[in-house]
Amino acid sequence: MKWVRATPRFLAQLAERRAWLFIAASMVFWTLLSPLALVWLALWLIDRYQALDKSPAAKRDRRVTRLLRWYPAAWRTRYGYEMAALLHDTIAEGGGGPQLSLNVAKEGLAARLTAPARRDALAGACLGLCSIPLFPQGLVPAIMKLTETPTRSWFLALYLPNPYQWPVIGAMLALGLAMLCAGLRLASGHVIPTRG
Repeated sequence: MKWVRATPRFLAQLAERRAWLFIAASMVFWTLLSPLALVWLALWLIDRYQALDKSPAAKRDRRVTRLLRWYPAAWRTRYGYEMAALLHDTIAEGGGGPQLSLNVAKEGLAARLTAPARRDALAGACLGLCSIPLFPQGLVPAIMKLTETPTRSWFLALYLPNPYQWPVIGAMLALGLAMLCAGLRLASGHVIPTRG
């Protein structure tokens, strides 16, 4: 087990001291061992495929099992038997094309993203991304504009003509603050009322 931990250090020392040897060893590894690993993987997959039952009923059972994996475990426990029967009937009648797979995937993902999970995902996205418009696209360009720093770097507002710079900085600050407030409100469990 010690040699596994020492391997990265050994490779780094080899790359520093004898770069030509490291490059040659890398070329040998990637040209010889990598294709051998791919051949082994292909042979293993072929062997596994040949071991499968190829009857239409077995193929249909495997496909139904794969399709049901899109749904969460609790959903499968409650509705899995009925859904499996429906999928078996649909596939047996010839309606098991790509449209069926896409519909099952879409509905399975929707079942996984229940209302609390969607709210948590949206809260995480808002809280995780609010700093981008707030700090590097809002506060930093405002400070650079106030101090008249000549560097524009990657700040969007500083690449615009002069009359549009402050409105874009203000819009970025407003967007960042709105995302922060929405994320905090969603994370605390309050529902934001929607119009419509």
